[in-house]
Amino acid sequence: MISEQLAIPKRTKRITSEWLNKVLHDSGYLKDINIESISREPCGAGEGFVSDMARLTITYDKESSDLPKTMIVKMPTTFRTALAVALQYNIYEKEIRFYTEIAPKSPIRVPGLIYSDYDTEAKKFILILEDCSCYKMCNQIEGLNYEQTKQAIISIADFHARWWDAPDLFSFDWIPKPMDKNILKSFTETLRTSWDWAIKSEKFLDFLPEGGLEAGEKVYKHFPWLLNNVRKDNLTICHFDYRGDNMFFDSENNKRPTIIIDWGGVLISGGVLDVAYFLSGSIKFDLRRKIEKEMIKLYLKRIEENGIKSYDFGMAWYDYLKGLISYVWLPALSFTQLDTSDPRGTELLREGMKRYFWAIIDNDATSVLPS
Repeated sequence: MISEQLAIPKRTKRITSEWLNKVLHDSGYLKDINIESISREPCGAGEGFVSDMARLTITYDKESSDLPKTMIVKMPTTFRTALAVALQYNIYEKEIRFYTEIAPKSPIRVPGLIYSDYDTEAKKFILILEDCSCYKMCNQIEGLNYEQTKQAIISIADFHARWWDAPDLFSFDWIPKPMDKNILKSFTETLRTSWDWAIKSEKFLDFLPEGGLEAGEKVYKHFPWLLNNVRKDNLTICHFDYRGDNMFFDSENNKRPTIIIDWGGVLISGGVLDVAYFLSGSIKFDLRRKIEKEMIKLYLKRIEENGIKSYDFGMAWYDYLKGLISYVWLPALSFTQLDTSDPRGTELLREGMKRYFWAIIDNDATSVLPS
């Protein structure tokens, strides 16, 4: 909801204690306690590619065990090309609306929402969330272990099952849907532009494993076919950036140990799309090769326990292969348009590309494309 009382700050460093105190009182988050001062530190370097993020440390005029001492704030990136991508795909508004409209109806654990506001005309957005740094954050470069992988699969399966061909699945006009001509055109143009540019770089080519360029070129050729051949049923809401860096684990919560962040990419598609991106990029080669079919079977078992009986392993494996190649555009876009100046960002891109293309090659995923 757009605030009519106070303008959204342009940058995280322009958030003042007065502004934060006012909006949190107006929203009802604060009652009889006031914010006296705040301090901020940047966070998310090498992770929040399309957002500027900061951790706010809060001092109140009274002690309260119910109020957080720190909060995470997300605002649009200042990196020009990444900002253009985020606005093109409406990432900021989608994330805010996910937290306000989808999360409350979903069986998935996400950071608590403290405050949000957006003004699409002014291209200003702000999202203030629970600080999850007290939980164990995954390091995607190191890769998730077997137990973390299982927990992540169970978590996304439960979420997918809630929205699986649900009566209200298409009730959110801001979520991209299959066969949306504008979205299909946008994704195709993104792949064409980014891939053409990326493969001119020796650095990008060095990131690719043997056979990666050939696989990418085949997907490039048939990408319109890939986007136009989608399921008409067995659809759900997908995270679309389901990966290790977007997960925290709470070891003290046996029922809901996984906390999932970064929901700006949500769209409607087949749920195995999230599984393919997660398994291909967030665990190391050797573990992925051993367990990927086991994890798909676990996913199917979990959605069946949630009442979904219309989807079998043959369908899931075909969709898994299509899901792997559906993300070819993302490494090229990340390399050419997102801010990877942080050393960790570069390492994440390099390691992720190798894992991702190896998953395509190992499984001969391009075999699902027309000959």
